[in-house]
Amino acid sequence: MDRRLVPFVRSLLFVLCGVLMFSALSAAAQESPKYTLADCVRLALDTSPTLASAEQNMFIANQGLKRAWGAFLPSLSTSYNRNQSWRKDFAYTATDPSTGLPVQVPDRDTDYKDQSLSLSAGLNVFSGFGKFGGLKTARNELHASEMDLGYSRQQAIETVATAYINLLRNERLLEVSTEARDLAAKELEKAETYHRIGSAAKSDVLQAKVRLEQTRLDEVRARNNVEQGFADLAHAMNRPLIERFDVDRSLLDRDYQLSDLETLFTEALAQRQDLMSRSFTLEARGGDVKSANAGLLPSVDIYARYSRSENLSEFRFGAPENAASSVSIQVQWNIFDRYATLAGRSQAYARKRIAEYNLQQAELDAQLEVRRTYNSVIEARERISLTQETIANAAEELRLAQERFRVGAGTMLDKITAQVNLATARGDEVQARSDFTIASLQLDRAVGRALDALMTP
Repeated sequence: MDRRLVPFVRSLLFVLCGVLMFSALSAAAQESPKYTLADCVRLALDTSPTLASAEQNMFIANQGLKRAWGAFLPSLSTSYNRNQSWRKDFAYTATDPSTGLPVQVPDRDTDYKDQSLSLSAGLNVFSGFGKFGGLKTARNELHASEMDLGYSRQQAIETVATAYINLLRNERLLEVSTEARDLAAKELEKAETYHRIGSAAKSDVLQAKVRLEQTRLDEVRARNNVEQGFADLAHAMNRPLIERFDVDRSLLDRDYQLSDLETLFTEALAQRQDLMSRSFTLEARGGDVKSANAGLLPSVDIYARYSRSENLSEFRFGAPENAASSVSIQVQWNIFDRYATLAGRSQAYARKRIAEYNLQQAELDAQLEVRRTYNSVIEARERISLTQETIANAAEELRLAQERFRVGAGTMLDKITAQVNLATARGDEVQARSDFTIASLQLDRAVGRALDALMTP
């Protein structure tokens, strides 16, 4: 090599290396991050308004329990009063009682000052067991709110998982559409080649073109479904403006061990958190009944008071300082309160019956949901097996149609029909696997199984 070309070659190699490095960095920068289902679930739970509302409801119930316990404690209060006033008596003429002569009384200023400090305490000794009823109500309402929070959490996880799987579904359907388009493009190329050499008619080329355009339209629809699926997932994550990310494709290949239906019914009634919440609500209404019955019994209260006062005025009655204390017992029994207690008892019993009916209805609905999701899992599993056989048959049918067309024993319409059947079978398999995964998650939630395992990468 000419030595004069060495600097030029070195510069060219340096530029090429820089271009390659820049291209690699740009590709790495443009590569979308990958979020697993566990990542998406965590982001959703961190910013869920529904869970935040449920947590506030639990906080309110916790404060209600604190107040119910406080009813067993004595009440304490203190007060301090300070008064000061000024009075001016103007000059006037009065009669001296000793001499009977008129006397001139001059102007006079008088100050009045007094202050007092008191401490009072009161304790309800007996209130017809109303405090115990209030405590029972508050404790069970707290448990109910805890169960509501737990069930809302499982529903949020299920919502994110369903949106995640639907996005996977749409991405795989897009792959099927792309493969069908590529196959249609190859068949068009073959048809045009056969037409040029006189082995195929012009109509075969036109049919192949129509098939290609149809596959392109299907691909456009599939891409739109992918974008909508990502928007649904972003909404489920409470992050509608999140940037595009890739998802884990292996989730649709999971297996699922299915128990018998009777076991699933028993499991659902025993551990579903929404049913537990309704059960605690029923117990809380029982506490309301006990509180309402308290109005039929007397209440007993004890009061104690201590006060100390100081009077600094020169015009006063008694000593300038004094202290007083008192203890009293009060027994009160409402003989007739215009049916308020009786009406309250009737309402409390009616609310308890309503809570019982709601629990019974929720149990029936839970069993129906278990049955429905169980059937969906069974159906989806059978569809997966059938679609796999259909794909194998459709692939063989396409191969035979292509061979018949090559030797002149078949038509282009036979090939197009075989292509459509193969693409449909592949799409049906994707749909079946997606439906199976979603139905299995729904069944887990329907029987009360925790979905927190999905948060494990």
